[in-house]
Amino acid sequence: MASAGMGASLRAFRAIPKADLHSHIDGSVPARVLFQIARRHGLKIRARSGLELENVSSFMRFLSADGYGSMLDNIVDRFYPITGLMQSEEAIRDVGVAYVGGQKEDGVAYAEGRFAPQYHTREGLSLKEVISSMASGLREGAEKYGVKVGLIAGIGRESTARLGEEVARAASSSGLVAALDLCGPEAGHPPQRFKRAFEMAAASGLKVTVHAGEGAGSMAQNLANIEVAITQLKANRIGHAVNLASDSRLMSMVRDRSVAVEMNPISNVVLRNIRGFGDLRIDRLLSEGVNVSLNSDDPAIWPHGSLSEVYSSVCRSYDFGMKQIDSLVQNSFKGAFASDRDKAWLAELYQHARRRVA
Repeated sequence: MASAGMGASLRAFRAIPKADLHSHIDGSVPARVLFQIARRHGLKIRARSGLELENVSSFMRFLSADGYGSMLDNIVDRFYPITGLMQSEEAIRDVGVAYVGGQKEDGVAYAEGRFAPQYHTREGLSLKEVISSMASGLREGAEKYGVKVGLIAGIGRESTARLGEEVARAASSSGLVAALDLCGPEAGHPPQRFKRAFEMAAASGLKVTVHAGEGAGSMAQNLANIEVAITQLKANRIGHAVNLASDSRLMSMVRDRSVAVEMNPISNVVLRNIRGFGDLRIDRLLSEGVNVSLNSDDPAIWPHGSLSEVYSSVCRSYDFGMKQIDSLVQNSFKGAFASDRDKAWLAELYQHARRRVA
């Protein structure tokens, strides 16, 4: 893998240890595995309407619907077949284990899986029980597959501020969560609505990551949401931030405040938030010293979505060589909500692998 411009292969990227800081657990488990989990527990996979999705093909047709470009507009309904399956402690644990297994297959050494606990209480589980079940699954997966894993709890931003505070309280008191996230449909749901929830999380020692600037309705609103996430929600990391490189002042704020940026290029293209990878100006962000990393988002929902495929596609598009690849991988380690010891282990693991594949 001496030069990405000379054809950095997918196989090569799978061979290097990576960190995935922005991956949704419910969007990372392949449909065939979800059906296996459903059969194991005698469950059916259904849409909110009650329609049974009988096989992988019908499941994927439902998710893609009239095109992925509309997914963010009704993402809660589109993900209902997955979250509907995850309504028992056992099913949630199984999904957590499967998530880690998928990361292992892609050469990910450290993953921070995120999910929104509020979507898993429909059949009587409490927020704490949901969080505990997922943490248990991730722990079992980590032991089974040898991948280090952190858990991020998200607030679905279409909910009320009060529910957001309940999620923050459950996450903070669990002792099992690394960070609080704000996720879901961005347009019409400003981040400042949840300021109190994030104040509570930070006061308890949780880190903060916020989906901002993904699809707020306009470039101006994308940029405004990024700034609010930093100045009011005190974000340690920002997810997506597709227009960040277009605003020098905001880019300087992100850099000067050491806010890491979790970019999800394939997701952004598939969901039509950008026309192509070049719109993200990842090259400019790197040259300006922004801690930008590449991530998978929902790798099981669309084709070619794994983190290795993200690296391969982006590096080919930008003609990145080893200097940029090193920066992107190392940025993901630096931005991780992990211990210094784990970060040092990741850096050593990467350097060892890099010598073998270079």
